Amino acid sequence: MTEGQRILYIRKLIKKNQQEFAQLLSVSQAALSDIENGKNGISYPVFKKLVEEIGVHPYWFMWEQEPIFREVQFAEKYNLSYNSASPTEGATASPAPGSATSKDSQLTMEEVMKALSDLQGEVNKIKRKAKKHEK
Repeated sequence: MTEGQRILYIRKLIKKNQQEFAQLLSVSQAALSDIENGKNGISYPVFKKLVEEIGVHPYWFMWEQEPIFREVQFAEKYNLSYNSASPTEGATASPAPGSATSKDSQLTMEEVMKALSDLQGEVNKIKRKAKKHEK
């Protein structure tokens, strides 16, 4: 799934129309439509709202690594079973060769959010450089 398809999937999963979901994300309905249709990417503030307020697990959003919701109460908030919220319920997956599988090697939510913030800063630097070269 693309980023926009994941946004659309979550919106439909929690049974919100574009206007309602856009309000939850603090964006316009037109901006949400552009994200869902792949015209625009997701900004860090929108990602943060998805994770912190709607409860989407950042691993699912970035890599489709389940579960979809960070905690059971977020699934329950939308009247969903924690397990049935999965687009691949019942599927099994093995870790990629050479990947870490121990609990100690998993990133914390704070580490993921920090890494994404740093990445957004780098993206902004690249965009500024590109604009200078266009002039």
